[in-house]
Amino acid sequence: MKRGLMRKRIALVLMMLFALCAAMLPVSSARAMTLSTGIINADDVSLRKTASASGGVITRLDIGTVVKILESNVNAEWYRVEAGTRTGYVNRIYVDIDASLPSYQLNYTGTIFNVQQDVNVRAEPSLKANKLGKANKGDTFKVTQAYASGPWHQIEYNGVVGYVSSAYMELKADVANNALSGIDVTGGTLSPAFSPTEYGYVLTATQGEVDIKAVANEGVKVSIGNTGIASAKYTIKSGNSKTIRISVGGVVKYSIYLVRDVLTVGTWNIKRGNDNVEMQGWLIAAQRPDIIGVQEVYINQKENKSNLLSVRTKNAQHVSFAETIKYPSGGQYGIGQISKFKPESTEVTLLSSEDKEQRCLQKVEYMIDGKRVSVYNTHFSFESAALRKKQFSEVLSIMNADQNEYKILTGDFNAKESEFSGFTRNYRVVNTSATKFYNYSNKAIGMSQIDNIIVSKNITVLNARAIPTEYSDHYPLFAFLALK
Repeated sequence: MKRGLMRKRIALVLMMLFALCAAMLPVSSARAMTLSTGIINADDVSLRKTASASGGVITRLDIGTVVKILESNVNAEWYRVEAGTRTGYVNRIYVDIDASLPSYQLNYTGTIFNVQQDVNVRAEPSLKANKLGKANKGDTFKVTQAYASGPWHQIEYNGVVGYVSSAYMELKADVANNALSGIDVTGGTLSPAFSPTEYGYVLTATQGEVDIKAVANEGVKVSIGNTGIASAKYTIKSGNSKTIRISVGGVVKYSIYLVRDVLTVGTWNIKRGNDNVEMQGWLIAAQRPDIIGVQEVYINQKENKSNLLSVRTKNAQHVSFAETIKYPSGGQYGIGQISKFKPESTEVTLLSSEDKEQRCLQKVEYMIDGKRVSVYNTHFSFESAALRKKQFSEVLSIMNADQNEYKILTGDFNAKESEFSGFTRNYRVVNTSATKFYNYSNKAIGMSQIDNIIVSKNITVLNARAIPTEYSDHYPLFAFLALK
């Protein structure tokens, strides 16, 4: 064969191989979000010189401070931000990113508040800028750009562009007649922050009685929980959960999961972050879990990467990692738990894996309301039902031998419903074919049993939620539980 022809054929083969490899790479259906604006969600938050808890403190930031995000996910858990004239690093769990999300970038009407009489309207987003005039308390304006520059809203003022500090302007979304413009709550906290295009909320009751008021355009019919009216009062006892649907114009669009003094446990295969760790962290934080088991976690200390730190929340800051693979590059792969409670002890047991990817069972013990609880997490093999049978048997044996009275198992089991049969005698399987999951508009959704939560029978399952999302190839599953 001629050398030139051989080279052409080799080149053609290489091109085909590259194309094949590219086709085999996982494709993310969701793209990483570019974050621009954040709001500090706690008081006395440190703005640091470096992306480290030991970095020197530049200043302290108050709750509600608006910051410009210059760089996200620095060293797995920090934002580099601009706060006024200062630039530094803030731990991401203390920064709400709602203002950066498309669902919050809407047209707003702004009302002047939080002042005794009036506030200055300026020509530029700066306290040093020229004054265009004053806006009185209660005056409303068209907001041409919310959070236009850090802590400033851009408004239409007497036919020209003006700026008002976000500290003195309350925003109300301009919406069509098929959406709410607001949800007002007393007696509890709503999560995530309201947006007309965010349809699911967790309402954590802080007392036995909660008032909910839904706001829409004038003349639009709104009904909360089939009451036929736009406001309702709910009584909820400690250790209980209720699902409340809100209809707009006769169509159910919003759901509120009302909880009081319950244990919220989740499980989610995050697909190594799927290039969406910021949004995965936002979704997890919005559900306010007390404990969540996470599968397909990647950590690399040399590169300052940790998917566990990148998705932990202000409500659940403790992380525990269980390694199944160690890479020569220094990276680690495995599973983990994020928890509100400080771990009392941790243990990792390797499971039968034959010649397939190593699998394990992670056990973390917590003290919850004076009760010692064993929380397990795992990720079973997908290649063989026979191999999974061994893994199910090993996990069941370990849990049955556990002397702790309360036991919870989360995981991606890669299994059919029938494979959970060994657990039906002494445990409750949350996700079965009999479990009906609904989206926020009260339409049934499919949820595979491979992602599941299993609890000992002394734990009551009050409610369960599956959340459709593109941030991973699995839906997160959450259960509201009560320890008897």
